[in-house]
Amino acid sequence: MTTVSRTGIDIVSRRVMPPGSHLVLTVLLRVTTHHPEEDVDLTGQLHRLVAEAGIAEGSVHLYCGHTTCGLLVNEPEAGLEDDTSRALERLLPHSDHHPYAHGRHRGPEERSHHGERDNGHSHLRTMLATHPELHIPITNGALHLGRWQAVVLAEHDGPRTRELLLRVHDDLARPA
Repeated sequence: MTTVSRTGIDIVSRRVMPPGSHLVLTVLLRVTTHHPEEDVDLTGQLHRLVAEAGIAEGSVHLYCGHTTCGLLVNEPEAGLEDDTSRALERLLPHSDHHPYAHGRHRGPEERSHHGERDNGHSHLRTMLATHPELHIPITNGALHLGRWQAVVLAEHDGPRTRELLLRVHDDLARPA
């Protein structure tokens, strides 16, 4: 079952760009997951960063540089998350229950070096159910999300610590 987390999001670095730049803010976020399958709602943190950027019209670009977790926009409702978890388990069972070719060629030394467990299912679930990056509009100084939409990191191979790169762009910036 997927576990919903609303904590474990830290700002690793923050760089505010000079006035007049279309790129206003760059932030490196660290997200710590605690379960093998976990959804982390990033929406509150993104709202705070957009407010800090202080722009009226623009966009947020969020990038996840990992292959066993990804990003999505959906309703963070427990029933939907349970349904998604069960559907992914039927479609792509956990590696402990089904042999995947991924990682089989690695010897014990390489497996030890990478610290990897059998996670073929995690790679495939990420490919099918998430995106590596999202581009979200900012309108009237706020994220332009639908009533039930949230920005979520979907972990498929936890527990792990993940890093996300966020950039806030100002569509109305004028060169200084």
